[in-house]
Amino acid sequence: MTRLEVRKTYKLYIGGAFPRSESGRTYEARDSRGRFLANASQASRKDARNAVVAARKAFGGWSGRTPYNRGQVLYRVAEILEGRREQLVAEVRAGEGLTEKRAVTTVDAAIDAWVWYAGWADKLAQVTGNANQVTGPFFNLSAPEPTGVVAISAPQDSSLLGLVGVVAPAIVSGNTVVVVTSHERPLPAVTLSEILATSDVPGGVVNVLTGDVAEIGPWLARTSTSTPWT
Repeated sequence: MTRLEVRKTYKLYIGGAFPRSESGRTYEARDSRGRFLANASQASRKDARNAVVAARKAFGGWSGRTPYNRGQVLYRVAEILEGRREQLVAEVRAGEGLTEKRAVTTVDAAIDAWVWYAGWADKLAQVTGNANQVTGPFFNLSAPEPTGVVAISAPQDSSLLGLVGVVAPAIVSGNTVVVVTSHERPLPAVTLSEILATSDVPGGVVNVLTGDVAEIGPWLARTSTSTPWT
């Protein structure tokens, strides 16, 4: 008996919830051969604004946690990534047109990178902080501090490994994030959203928007605190 394919329509990830785009728009995500994979929500500038509001609200709590605790939270994300490894391999392979071996290598590298960044949480201050030389009877110390909401345009070609490489280092130090995913390859980012929602990462720390970076990117650049564009 032939089953009908269950076609999915994925939502955005804002403030720990999965809302539809306020515009109601979606677009088709296709594999490297042009075959339909799923529908993805197309975020609008209002969705981006809502994501920034959520990120600002989450910043105080996330940045106020101890670095050791942030490392524990991020390591839990890596554990869940490992548990959904097969799904991620299938999504990366379909979206990027990789062989099975290359897709496995890419996903494993993404999980390893997340673990690596988690390990930096309680080491950043020691490595990047300084006791500065002064000519006076006092100490002068510098320590890194989170800057606030970081707007990120994820790499367009590297749907998972590139995404991890820009999101994990931003949140490990206490920042919160609004990230616009790869437009043509959004499914690994959607899966990462589901992982974040079921992990210990507080809602609003990472907000994931699928859609066109050319539409919402300029608005994000004007409203977030810090904006690395890849």
